[in-house]
Amino acid sequence: MKRLSFCLLLILNSCVVGRDYQPPEMPIPQKWSEEVATQKTSGEWWKQFNDATLNELITEAKTANLNLKQALSRVKEARILRRETIATGLPSLSGKNVASRRFNNSSQGGGSPVAGQAINIFQLGFDAAWEIDFFGGIQRAVEAADASIDSEIENSRDVLLTLQAEVAREYMALRTNQQLVEMHKELLATQIETIKLLQIREQSGLSNALEVIQAQAQFDNLQANLPNYETEIKHAVHALSVLLGREPNALEKRFSNVKPISMPTLAITNLPSELLQRRPDIRKAERQMAMANAQVGIATAELYPKVNLAAFIGLQNLKITDFTPMGKSWSSASTITMPLFNWGKLQANIEAKDAQFEQAFLAYQGTVLTAFKEVEDALVAYQNESQRYEALAKAIHSNQTTLDLAKERYTKGLTGFLDVLQAQESLYQTQILKIQSLSTMTQQGIALHKALGGDFAAHPDNS
Repeated sequence: MKRLSFCLLLILNSCVVGRDYQPPEMPIPQKWSEEVATQKTSGEWWKQFNDATLNELITEAKTANLNLKQALSRVKEARILRRETIATGLPSLSGKNVASRRFNNSSQGGGSPVAGQAINIFQLGFDAAWEIDFFGGIQRAVEAADASIDSEIENSRDVLLTLQAEVAREYMALRTNQQLVEMHKELLATQIETIKLLQIREQSGLSNALEVIQAQAQFDNLQANLPNYETEIKHAVHALSVLLGREPNALEKRFSNVKPISMPTLAITNLPSELLQRRPDIRKAERQMAMANAQVGIATAELYPKVNLAAFIGLQNLKITDFTPMGKSWSSASTITMPLFNWGKLQANIEAKDAQFEQAFLAYQGTVLTAFKEVEDALVAYQNESQRYEALAKAIHSNQTTLDLAKERYTKGLTGFLDVLQAQESLYQTQILKIQSLSTMTQQGIALHKALGGDFAAHPDNS
């Protein structure tokens, strides 16, 4: 029935005014500026982190996140509005019940038996009405509704992509800070043993109070970092809980076991041209252009004549108790209206819709350029952070060697304990930086996958 109704509209739209939509063309770079190995991105990119908990969180978020539910509800709304738009161009039938009182003047002549009397007239029947869409105003409205549906679908995919990235980012931040807390606890335990050893050496006259105080200061500095990391852990738990549509502390027990994060895998699409099809925000912007173009056609159709057909069929009698098939009544009428003078109102509306189309085109261009920028930024950041991570790994080895030599020289009495403390401090800081660098790499990897359009095969709206 729906298909038949839509086909009827298309047949009647013999002269559709307004310009037909043409997808925009944009200059596209031939390759990415960074030299990286190219390969197809896997659909579920977050599985490259090899973390079952992360996989579960993203799956749960897809069904429970409130923002995504709102986006899907807007898709449903757009589809309902399309049905309403189609119905606007189809004939309508409504029941009609009329009770009226009329006075016929006897001077009008005609020999009416009720001349000079007030009479009651009762009607019961059906009214039919139809505005024939000769110039395509309704068809353009349907085109706009179709583009609106597509736009909302792409918006829901964009919300899903952002959701997946946010869950991954918060989860990696959580695990990073947990790892930093565990590392600091190990360092503090080692520092306590060092302080005890120095206290014993001080009592034996082999050390002095300054060395004990310096070691205690290093212990205090390490301990001062713990509240910051624990705060970040709490924030990440709260964020993940809300992303999964739950109260802030709902997932706290779920992350009691500390798990290290793994090195992300860098995977990008073969060509920058694929980005236009992969990014939901780009596809959304293109559909909004199509909707704005259709709005120009709707406004243009207002300049042309409107043809309306109307009919009534039913029963008419002078007494409400006397409705019989003998009192049949029918009428039909057609009207043609055309705007002649309206102080330029309709033309101004067309020009306004043209301006809105231009804005949509500019927004599309900006979205495309921003998308390429985000990919390039993520590639540069990932590549540079990879180099930094490798340098930090080498620095840890060098600092460990320095610490071993410092301890050996201190034991032999060739240097003071300050050299040992300085070597320990350098090693500790480098270990912290290495963990943070790995976290930054994961964040950049997540940003890269998001910039590339993420799970291109994901369809949150399966209805």
